[in-house]
Amino acid sequence: MFNRIRTVRKRWLIVFTALALLAVGLVSGAAFAADARSDYIAKSLRGGDGYGQGRGGHEGSAALMARVAEILGIEQATLESAFTTAIDEQAEIKFDARVAQLVTNETLTQEQADAATAWFEERPELSGPVAIRLAGTSDSDKVDNFLAKMVEKEKLTQDESEALNEWHDDRPESLPETERKHRRHHGGDGDGDDSNGDSSGDDA
Repeated sequence: MFNRIRTVRKRWLIVFTALALLAVGLVSGAAFAADARSDYIAKSLRGGDGYGQGRGGHEGSAALMARVAEILGIEQATLESAFTTAIDEQAEIKFDARVAQLVTNETLTQEQADAATAWFEERPELSGPVAIRLAGTSDSDKVDNFLAKMVEKEKLTQDESEALNEWHDDRPESLPETERKHRRHHGGDGDGDDSNGDSSGDDA
């Protein structure tokens, strides 16, 4: 019995260690489309929104996710699906916290906050990280450009892009604009980095 407990603890220790390596940025990536899900997970665990260009690349993150799944004795798709769901839920928690702060600051009334929360909950399935980014602007041109770039880079499918665009059309007018912070990267071209950790330089 004791040996069994030690084995279970060892498994989870390995898993948490692997996730810690992802979190400090040894692996990162970008994707919302299914064929790049591993990179999306890795980037999100690192603290970004899943759409920045990382150092590890898809092959490294996919290999690590495959190894973690092997250790746990489950399918890689099952593991990735669980992480994707958790990341989507975290985005919703983050949005709810923003809205609550806006109520505290008296920027929104409670009624407006409730409407904003209900709208965000209607986002396309598992789109939380990109949805929270689109929620920060009412500028439809920026949204169109951003989604077009995501499709071009194969981080979104055309259907996903259209679904997000349609959802954004119902954005509550009471939601304020969210300022995006930008900084220069060493050796880069000056593309931005916002408070979410995104470094893709795409506007939205």
